[in-house]
Amino acid sequence: MSVDHRVEPARDEIELSIVIPCLNEAETLAIVVRKAQAFLATHDMSGEVIVADNGSTDGSRQIANALGARLVAVEARGYGAALIGGIAIARGRFVAMGDADDSYDFLGLMPFVETLRSGADLVMGNRFRGGIARGAMPLLHRYLGNPVLSYAGKLFFGAPIGDFHCGLRAFRRDSIATLKLNSPGMEFASEMVVKAAIHGLDIREVPTTLAKDGRSRPPHLRTWRDGWRHLRFLLTYAPRWLFYYPGVALGGGGAIGLAVLAPGGFALAGVELSITSMLFAAMALLLGAQLLSFGILARLFGIVAGMWPTGRGTERFRKLFTVERGCQTGGVLFAAGCVGLAWLVADWASAGFGPMNPYALMRGAIPSMAAAVLGLQIVFTSFLIGLIDPRQR
Repeated sequence: MSVDHRVEPARDEIELSIVIPCLNEAETLAIVVRKAQAFLATHDMSGEVIVADNGSTDGSRQIANALGARLVAVEARGYGAALIGGIAIARGRFVAMGDADDSYDFLGLMPFVETLRSGADLVMGNRFRGGIARGAMPLLHRYLGNPVLSYAGKLFFGAPIGDFHCGLRAFRRDSIATLKLNSPGMEFASEMVVKAAIHGLDIREVPTTLAKDGRSRPPHLRTWRDGWRHLRFLLTYAPRWLFYYPGVALGGGGAIGLAVLAPGGFALAGVELSITSMLFAAMALLLGAQLLSFGILARLFGIVAGMWPTGRGTERFRKLFTVERGCQTGGVLFAAGCVGLAWLVADWASAGFGPMNPYALMRGAIPSMAAAVLGLQIVFTSFLIGLIDPRQR
């Protein structure tokens, strides 16, 4: 069920809070604050400009005060920490956020506000659609980092966003407050979009521009460190892509390989597949099963910790699964593996514990070993699920 948010603000209500994170931005802060104030005045919009200062020592705080912006001092360091502090004191029904380096167009916020007025919860800017000035974005970010991370975000979470990390965005304050954002670093930008998508908020996108950074010093962004932190965050919130899909591919391929090679080797495109291939198939099966168990545990942990909502598939699993059933399944597999190994030992004993055909021996030993290890793995995973999921207790 969708909720219609299209309500015109009362004249005495603050409609828009513009939050600007700041750390030693004296060169450009005054320009940015004046642009934000000019936007509110030009459109006769009730609003406020908030500077969330993260420990500046270059006079940025004095500039914010002199220009009449609301200043909040945020002791915890980091881009996300500064924004969390600024958003916490915002009084507007809508909040817009953008950097203090004069690279974003605060005078062009009207498309964001209009989209929020029409019912959106989160409105992202898209710099690739609006225009990126020459030298405004490093080539590595423009052609590799941003496109790859944006594609990953769209693939993992289905977010209809082409510029996942645009710093200029606006949102409905009460909607975003329900997400309980807490990332202190640059990955805060990813956390907002990921959690909004996971919780089914209305996310939309409008074109925006990116100008060259107005500062003379290097930016706070560190390409590889912050890029990895963004990617790590995306993967953390995407257990299907991190665990399930690789686990299904490896486990399924390994199981098929074991089944096909158990009767005997065969040639494929001129390549002989036999015992060695069977060994690697068993390895793939066990690794795939391990990834699947990690995926189940990660999914349940995320639900219990409030990282994401539950789903129908997860609830069906929680309804059917019990620790006892898991232990029974694992016990059967372990017993089957032990029977296979016992049969091999008996066969060896019948030969007087002398030399045996290594191919025949390994053809029985590999699947028996795989069954025994897989069985124990299922048993231990079942107990871990019992520890994580309160329903099992």
